[in-house]
Amino acid sequence: MDSWNRKVAREHLDKKLTLLKNFASLEPPPQGWMRTIREALGMSSSQLGKRAGLDQSRISRLEKAETCGNLKLSSLKKIAKALGMKFVYGFVPRQTLEKEVRTQARVIALKRLQKLSTTMGLEKQGLPDEEQKKALETMIEKIMIAPPKDFWNDPHE
Repeated sequence: MDSWNRKVAREHLDKKLTLLKNFASLEPPPQGWMRTIREALGMSSSQLGKRAGLDQSRISRLEKAETCGNLKLSSLKKIAKALGMKFVYGFVPRQTLEKEVRTQARVIALKRLQKLSTTMGLEKQGLPDEEQKKALETMIEKIMIAPPKDFWNDPHE
């Protein structure tokens, strides 16, 4: 996929992922969602087990595993269905995907600019601050158009 198509895909995903922002602050209850919902419905663990095709002890283990964050997606889907619900999961970005890519491009550009400034400084040809800012923005744009193969590698490597 070329950089233009990736940009369009990021923008499309950013619009969809914006809908999840409100869910990012939603903390699971201490006893987990399964148990909380099951109890709110007035359903026993053995009744849930019967609906899910599992025994009561398995339901108890699953509820405990949920609080530890140690469950398979397939188990969560099965329990959700038995609770009359739909299981969904997702990734909620801290910032837009476009900003994430721009931030990474900026890291790479700053690293390149630092090398260039060091070389130019040794030759007593340093750029004034305003020109450095302009050069940085130009580098960021170029990197975003044609990202290097090591774009997502650790910048400290």
